[in-house]
Amino acid sequence: MIGIDDFLMFSDRTLEGMRQAIAGLTHEEINWLPPLPDPNSAYQLVIHSTSAAQWWTSHVVLGGPADRDRDAEFVSSGSTTEAVEAIDRLQRHLHEVGPQLAATHHLAVEIRRDNPSTEPWTVGAAMIHVYEELAQHLGHIEITVDLARRG
Repeated sequence: MIGIDDFLMFSDRTLEGMRQAIAGLTHEEINWLPPLPDPNSAYQLVIHSTSAAQWWTSHVVLGGPADRDRDAEFVSSGSTTEAVEAIDRLQRHLHEVGPQLAATHHLAVEIRRDNPSTEPWTVGAAMIHVYEELAQHLGHIEITVDLARRG
């Protein structure tokens, strides 16, 4: 079975990929918006994915307060340093709550919204979803950075 150490290993790799993807970006590049309907900058994608992972682990799984402003994530802007700090904060958080997540991995949690299943998810399923979000947004970040660097 997949355990919390497996989740942390793959999450760490994905977060490092985000750091590498945005390394050295100028303020303009990290905030660059592709010429598409409803685009997102690399900065917005970092903030959204790290905020979502924090929300899922802290609020959905562990029952902490829901202090996330999802809409603000998609209009945010900032520096590469601030984006790296958000990645670092999430990585620390995941390692700090890892033991709590491991102790409850078999329990069903009530998914408060966007549950594609009619059945309650286990903590393990929620953690796979957290990784799914991080991995897909790493891909989005990499593509956005490639386009931003080409101007």
